[in-house]
Amino acid sequence: MSLLDELVDSDFVKISRSPDFDHFRSIEGLGEASSIPLDCRGFAASFASLRLKACTIYLQRTFPRILQIQYSTAGAIVGLMMDDAASLILNGVEARAPAFLLVKGTAKCEIVEQQANLVALVNFDSVDDRGWPGEPDRAQVIATEPAKFEALRTTLRDVLKLASHSPDTLVQPDVIESIEESILQAVDLVMAAASPASEAKRLSLSHYLALVRKFDEFVAVNAGKTLYSADVARQLGVSVRTLHNAVVAIRGMSMHRYMRLRRLWSVRQQLLRGASLQSIKAVALVNGFWHMGEFTSLYRELFGETPQQTLSAARKPPGEPS
Repeated sequence: MSLLDELVDSDFVKISRSPDFDHFRSIEGLGEASSIPLDCRGFAASFASLRLKACTIYLQRTFPRILQIQYSTAGAIVGLMMDDAASLILNGVEARAPAFLLVKGTAKCEIVEQQANLVALVNFDSVDDRGWPGEPDRAQVIATEPAKFEALRTTLRDVLKLASHSPDTLVQPDVIESIEESILQAVDLVMAAASPASEAKRLSLSHYLALVRKFDEFVAVNAGKTLYSADVARQLGVSVRTLHNAVVAIRGMSMHRYMRLRRLWSVRQQLLRGASLQSIKAVALVNGFWHMGEFTSLYRELFGETPQQTLSAARKPPGEPS
């Protein structure tokens, strides 16, 4: 049983569970986010939140996806994987224990999760005079010492369990302040042992990140048009190889697979809106799928249902059983 499964709602801990990826709720209070699923089988995303006096702790079970999020905080956000098997790619940098995320101010992040992860994030209202590394308005993946990292994990686990199962403890005088001090001290030790990624690699990834964002903008503007890799690269002023390398670095997959994923997600969103009077074939063709057998197979593999099932469910009157 994972930590999130052990928690229950209390006066301090609030838990939200999403029934499926179409109704997934992003963590509230950390910024604007949108997700494109990579694998919808066994979907079980949920999150718990614990608001203290000077910080909020979030614990989230994610799902395989591409996540585009703009974090925003008045102080700092510290994020970490809560088990050793978890991993993701953030702005082209792989993050797994004992590495952690640090955001100060506002930062746009491109995240790829090839698997479901259990992630904790702590949003500190203020971090004045802590001496933590990191630049304003930038997200960093920072490696630290395993023992310090595990100590922070343990502190967060203990705090969440206490607030969930023994909430009366937190109403005692000065208990919340003591809890927050324990969290800050654990983060201080993690930060003191931190070693940022090399500057050369960061600059290279910054170039790729900017290119992928331009690529996304181009695809969005040309939605409904058949796009060819050579034409897209030419419009962006780079070679196909450079564009491919950028997508692989930032999205963790080939440019072909990424474009196909975006097109499948576009089809689903149109079908969920009822697709007006358009047929499934018409929607598929508009999104560049000309081989209907292959399209149906790809759609079923990603979403666990056929396009017809999606459209039928979207057209059912509210309250009618499936």
